[in-house]
Amino acid sequence: MARTLAKIIIGILSLWVLVSVIAEIMGVTIFFPFNVVEKQEIPYYRVASVRLSVLLTFAYFGFRYLFFQSEKLFPIQFLDVYIKSLTICGFFVFYTSQVEIREYYFVLFLFIVSIILHFASRNKIRSYFN
Repeated sequence: MARTLAKIIIGILSLWVLVSVIAEIMGVTIFFPFNVVEKQEIPYYRVASVRLSVLLTFAYFGFRYLFFQSEKLFPIQFLDVYIKSLTICGFFVFYTSQVEIREYYFVLFLFIVSIILHFASRNKIRSYFN
């Protein structure tokens, strides 16, 4: 169940990302979920959240490499770590930036996705479906 739900969510998010990249090339910016703007900057707190989550993910995998070199990871495990990092960084950046409470739907959505990915990427669940 968790694995199927994770596949559906990842598929929808992947499609959203692909559409966003193509739209950006065409000069239209789309930021989550469906805020479409032409030639306007994405709010700083969203950019800062993504930047810090990339840095936190890099730090996680850097330390993981140093201490657990031979352990392989699946793509869903990478997504799990990145979405968790984005959730944590998003919450703290939104809080420190004093963002309106209605903007926290983004963090809430990421939190729900991170829970689903956490259960879908566990070894026990993965072994049942292989």
